[in-house]
Amino acid sequence: MAGRLKPLDVERQNEPGKYADGEGLYLIVNGPTSKSWSYRYWKDGKERWHGLGSFKDVSLEHVVF
Repeated sequence: MAGRLKPLDVERQNEPGKYADGEGLYLIVNGPTSKSWSYRYWKDGKERWHGLGSFKDVSLEHVVF
């Protein structure tokens, strides 16, 4: 997936990896039943990740800003 994530693409994505939506938002896929949202940012010159919740609990519409 390249560019902005679409709800159907997010739901169907089962391949493990990190999928960027832009502006620091990522879908983290660990397997077919393990997906979560994270926000990537930099603080004091270091990369940081902030978990936003499980894919099951938080929809794409709620994490896009």
